[in-house]
Amino acid sequence: MGKTLILYYSYEGHTEKVAQMFTSYLNADLKRIQPIHEMAQKGFGKYVWGGAMVVMKKEPELKPLGIDFSLYDTIWIGTPVWAWTFTPPILTLLKSDLIRDKHIVFFYTHDGGPGHIEKKFLSCLHPSNRMLGAIGFESIDEHPDQLATKMENFIQTLPESYRNNR
Repeated sequence: MGKTLILYYSYEGHTEKVAQMFTSYLNADLKRIQPIHEMAQKGFGKYVWGGAMVVMKKEPELKPLGIDFSLYDTIWIGTPVWAWTFTPPILTLLKSDLIRDKHIVFFYTHDGGPGHIEKKFLSCLHPSNRMLGAIGFESIDEHPDQLATKMENFIQTLPESYRNNR
């Protein structure tokens, strides 16, 4: 397998931290997904507004990614969990059909019940893609010492052909 790209959306920086750590482990390229109009809510309001966006299946317009997807064989996609699923910017990405015929690794951050996020993600992924694995990271600020070990262990669960070519 060839080059790896890590795409992620992060609202408060938790998913970004995980994405950056994976980037260094994998020697991968990194790109943040950004909506043109980012949600401005903080505190409790972010849960209400973010959850409402998920329930309404909003697909916010994204800033141009500027990525030549043909350069990558494997794409890691990261998101925080909102209302027990992935965020609206990730929904926009998945519905865009930009990602086809790729190996996919999915990761997510959360501070409590992730719901059925992996199943929901897989149901929105284009059928030409092949899932290599998925992993969730809970309360990363509370357990920073466990983060690196969990990442390394997860990478070892991926197919040997992928691990040998990174």
